[in-house]
Amino acid sequence: MNWDSLALLILALSGALSLLLSQVRDVLTKVAEVIHAWRDVRQSLRAEGRGRSPQDPPRD
Repeated sequence: MNWDSLALLILALSGALSLLLSQVRDVLTKVAEVIHAWRDVRQSLRAEGRGRSPQDPPRD
């Protein structure tokens, strides 16, 4: 392996790692958005008096 091959390998690995990290960040952002949306849906259903789950506290 010569220096040119080593330099190209380092560049390729850093590019691949950068792409992987950006994709992971995007996925985690989308997961957070889905969790917030699901929380909003549960709150709106709870406010209407429907959709109670076993985890909800009992009503007085």
